[in-house]
Amino acid sequence: MTALNPYLVAILDEIEQFLTCFPLCSEHEIIKHLQNEKIPPFDAFLLADMRDLFSAHFLCMHALYKLKVQYQQTNKYKLIIESIKVQRIALNETLDCNSGLKTAIETIDPLESYYLNLKHFFDTQEDEISDLLKSFWQKYRAQDSKQAAFNTLNLPNNADAKMIKAQYLRLAQIHHPDKGGSTEMFSKINQAKDILDKLF
Repeated sequence: MTALNPYLVAILDEIEQFLTCFPLCSEHEIIKHLQNEKIPPFDAFLLADMRDLFSAHFLCMHALYKLKVQYQQTNKYKLIIESIKVQRIALNETLDCNSGLKTAIETIDPLESYYLNLKHFFDTQEDEISDLLKSFWQKYRAQDSKQAAFNTLNLPNNADAKMIKAQYLRLAQIHHPDKGGSTEMFSKINQAKDILDKLF
């Protein structure tokens, strides 16, 4: 497991410089930057290869979570790591102890322990990689469907189940074919409600 330690410092330094220039970016942009800058081992990865794609993803996430821990310890930045975005936010240096503790508790990420454990990098098998990639794409597509459903119902992204139901009933009454509405629009409204019902 110590085989990656010589690489880690260079990876962390390069990601930190990248986040200084691009505080809001994607994991893909970070990986491409590491490849373009020929940072080992990213310079050797062929992202079309499933194993290399997993390796690049895992090492990038490992480094991001390492930075997140460093930032939490120094209270200099907050690092938000999501499936489609990475964001570094400068923190106000006048945080009192209580608010700092609350922030640390609120931002516990269940993936953090997975990516910080390099055992997963070395022990993950091909079939597990395939399952992980399938799961990622299913979740990614579900987010697209969720956004499209919110758009169809003219709802904000932070709408809750109660707001969804109220808006659905309002739009269903307006667009119901028996009340002179469009069958096509009524169908879209029902499909959007079905998608959001599965997610809420």
